Amino acid sequence: MTFTDPLVLDGFLDEPTMPGDTTGSTARFRLTVSPTNDVTDDLVLPCRVADPEMAHAVLNDLAPGDQLRITGYLHLPRTRTEPMFLAVRELHVLESALLLDETALPALRLVTNPT
Repeated sequence: MTFTDPLVLDGFLDEPTMPGDTTGSTARFRLTVSPTNDVTDDLVLPCRVADPEMAHAVLNDLAPGDQLRITGYLHLPRTRTEPMFLAVRELHVLESALLLDETALPALRLVTNPT
């Protein structure tokens, strides 16, 4: 079952992205959405990227702590064994996480925004 209207959600990566297959042409990650300042309101939504170019960017350019805007379609399970997930169609990096370079000074990562 899919909804016809795309969802647009802002959230952040709390853990590294993962390949969705052995070739790396798809990707998976979990988006943490925090609508309030109360952690009990947080939602962790599994996301899947099927576009190979976007999957490559997700796997190589994103890191935990990145804030993202995701547009996609929610897939609800038809059986008890099927997972719920958001099929990502667009992904924009709103803010990159800060990483430390070899000298332990904060530095911004260059991140591509696949569209």
